[in-house]
Amino acid sequence: MFLPGRHYTCRVYCLLTFLAWSTCCLAAPAQPSAWIPAESPLNIAYQTIDELRSFYKLSDSPRSSRQGVYTMLNDTTTVELGPGPRTLRINGVDIALGRPLMRNGVGKLLISRDDWVYWVDPILRPTYIADRIRLGTVIIDAAHGGYDTGAPCGTSRESQVVLHVALALQKKLEDAGIHCVLTRSGDYFLSDRQRVDQSNAMHGAIFVNLHLNKSHSEAAGPAVHVPAPISDTGVPRPVEAFSCKSAALAYALQYMLSAELHLPGAGCRHVHYSILNSLSMPAVSVSLGYASNPREAAALTDAAYQARLANALARGVLNYARATDPQATIPVAAAFSPHAKAPSRKEFSKSPPDKPKTRGKPRNGRQNRARR
Repeated sequence: MFLPGRHYTCRVYCLLTFLAWSTCCLAAPAQPSAWIPAESPLNIAYQTIDELRSFYKLSDSPRSSRQGVYTMLNDTTTVELGPGPRTLRINGVDIALGRPLMRNGVGKLLISRDDWVYWVDPILRPTYIADRIRLGTVIIDAAHGGYDTGAPCGTSRESQVVLHVALALQKKLEDAGIHCVLTRSGDYFLSDRQRVDQSNAMHGAIFVNLHLNKSHSEAAGPAVHVPAPISDTGVPRPVEAFSCKSAALAYALQYMLSAELHLPGAGCRHVHYSILNSLSMPAVSVSLGYASNPREAAALTDAAYQARLANALARGVLNYARATDPQATIPVAAAFSPHAKAPSRKEFSKSPPDKPKTRGKPRNGRQNRARR
């Protein structure tokens, strides 16, 4: 005969905890402020993908282009989850989730509330970001410099490549009426503290750091990094107040880099960089490509390719500035393939026709035979 004991009590407690978590996961409040977080076994708040789909008025895709990928979409947006547990793709741009996707007790797919708040919502609804102000200054930070030459890149060095792109980006943005400041305008060294102090003295600014990546020889494509919204120590950092703006900026830049270079790139992800963590403004670190890839290194040292990089970054900054302007009401960017030309803002605003256009009356069989 089975007698209840301590092990039985523990099993009952775990079962009740699991049932309570599953019930919370199924709640579907109407407003973001009313979200009821579902506590996972790791005490991380999760929401169901059904809530996300309903909130942004997305529909399930009738078919998925890749196995193991769950796709939702509407007329302007495509959101894909998977196949990896931390893989999210929005309009062709890869996003590395901070927490893995999960399923609750009834098989519902879950996404962490942090990833929803700090990735999905700023990207899909940049005009809803709190405390938006008109962009005043773009701080362009070319990494390395002086004796710190960075990684070798073909016939050049990382410090020289990023400086050339920074100078070209400054010209394009100033031609568009955006005030720019370079942390360094020549081949000299600046410490991280000097870059941070110089940048934090400016108001209404965003910080764009430029550098190159280094990995195995096959790795290629641009990537954009933003400071992680929650520090490991639990102590708030100044940059955390701008996490949503940083995510919107990162997405805008990666979107245009992918469109301009016809490369999907490594996407957007959170990182712990000391220079980013110390800033009091929206901040990103853009990897222009892989210096360790011989083919990409040769392109990065080419003046025409550097101009394309600067053009894509300038378009991304301008799109971010328009989306986060206090008076902005523009829709989110339309879904596109990174291998195709990015649609213009004018194309985004076009409404679909009321009915499909026809080319006149359909031909009958005799007319078709006569034509043949």
